[in-house]
Amino acid sequence: MSHFSRIKTTFRNRSVLSTCLKDMGYHVQEGGTIRGYHGIQKVDLAVMGKNGYGVGFVQNTDGCYDLLADSWGVKGRDRKIQDALERDYPRIQQRYARMLVREQTEREGYSIVEEVEQEDGSVRIVVRRWT
Repeated sequence: MSHFSRIKTTFRNRSVLSTCLKDMGYHVQEGGTIRGYHGIQKVDLAVMGKNGYGVGFVQNTDGCYDLLADSWGVKGRDRKIQDALERDYPRIQQRYARMLVREQTEREGYSIVEEVEQEDGSVRIVVRRWT
């Protein structure tokens, strides 16, 4: 019996999520599996550890990618990856949102004029489109 835990997220764009994680220094594999204490789970994105354990993202029925991990079975260096992802989660969300805004503005013909991180941690992005 495995002990995989599933955590809901709001990530919907797999390529942006993958790029975001890679930019933050994680080793990301498209598709594949992650190991748990008593089993293997197929995932859409895998953030791999040294021993095959890792954290995965699986698309759910509403289109979001849930985070999937076996907290009981992960030890050592692989545990550090899971802990780092938990610690970095707010930064991952912020980077993901910034990347989506950039992608959408380009698609709609806008250009980014200014992007400033505020003292409170929020990001102010000013865009412009010439018509």
